Amino acid sequence: MTGLQVTLLGTGTSTGIPVVGCSCRVCTSADPRDQRLRCAAYVVAETEAGPVHLVIDTGPDFRQQALRFGIEAVDAVLITHHHFDHVVGLDDLRPFFFRNRKPIPVYAPPDTAAVLGEMFSYIFRDGTYPGIAKLDLHEVAESWMVTSREGAGAAVEVTPIPAFHGTLPLYGYRIGRFAYLTDVSTIPEASLPLLEDLDVLVLDALRHEPHPTHFTIEEAVAMAQRIGARATYFIHMTHSLLHAETDAALPEGIHLAHDGLRLQVDGQRATVERP
Repeated sequence: MTGLQVTLLGTGTSTGIPVVGCSCRVCTSADPRDQRLRCAAYVVAETEAGPVHLVIDTGPDFRQQALRFGIEAVDAVLITHHHFDHVVGLDDLRPFFFRNRKPIPVYAPPDTAAVLGEMFSYIFRDGTYPGIAKLDLHEVAESWMVTSREGAGAAVEVTPIPAFHGTLPLYGYRIGRFAYLTDVSTIPEASLPLLEDLDVLVLDALRHEPHPTHFTIEEAVAMAQRIGARATYFIHMTHSLLHAETDAALPEGIHLAHDGLRLQVDGQRATVERP
């Protein structure tokens, strides 16, 4: 792999920001960084054989995100967990079959894969209706290679990072020197070696007040400093966090992310570009 380009498609909590019916200072902010779609990311891994295009989570805003940020190809989908705000947009993958009819693999933790089989039984179990997305569901438990659907031989290694969302097990994902962990409240000690030597870490940080299933800003800062990535970006924020104010108070090397943030990670010794 020669490099990665990561686009954060959404950085907000499950309601999205602005919250329906809310007139707080964040929901009415004129700063576009305070408008947050539901969390998802788009990763393009550049290899000598060509690019590999990965989507992390497909929530209810996925169609809007794909249009806004110009997603034209998807080689695989990585699902972190089965909550509505991370999976309900799976059916919006259908247009990616108009040009390439090869099925798109969907990778998920074992428990999440079982739930997706129930939620989307018309895709994964029946599959007879001609208009459905052609998706192949895979349970993963260790590193694997994702290949391009274009058949050019391009491939990239993905490593699942076990973590917990309250008591719910989920996965973060590592690709090269980049890792993405959303909706986490605990990262087990056994997972920390998988996060060594990172250049870019994207990490859950809900709000300042304690929450049973998410890191607070303070907990996320402590975890980010322990992991020690060259740069860390927080996601999954609520409308209690004004972007400019919160970002200015964070330690050096730690930032509040925003929708559309593009991170360039070099495959040898990564560099980070912050637009």
